[in-house]
Amino acid sequence: MTDYRQMFDREYVAAYDLPEGKDIVVTISKVTVAQLPVAGTSKTQKRPIVFFEGRDKGMVLNKTNGKTIAALYGPKVEAWTGKQIVLFVVEVPFGAEIVPAIRVRPSVPKADKAA
Repeated sequence: MTDYRQMFDREYVAAYDLPEGKDIVVTISKVTVAQLPVAGTSKTQKRPIVFFEGRDKGMVLNKTNGKTIAALYGPKVEAWTGKQIVLFVVEVPFGAEIVPAIRVRPSVPKADKAA
């Protein structure tokens, strides 16, 4: 079933783009940096963007996911290219709401799970 939020144009992947209740194995193709707007302000901030092989949209990297990938493959983003990670969706607090968010599993995926 299609989540209505998937029907809007967006530059980056969101939690509702992932299959519900399933892990997804992706291979990092590159990590770039972009100035992105800060919600509710006219300011921007520098954020890393992780791109994956065979996928059009990148994922804005938050600190939690950045620390997880760094624990797996080291802090140098150039070393992440070609490495696999597992993405999944979890509910997290965001202000006064609980919202779905993408997280990276803290373990290297098994070779037979690649998607």
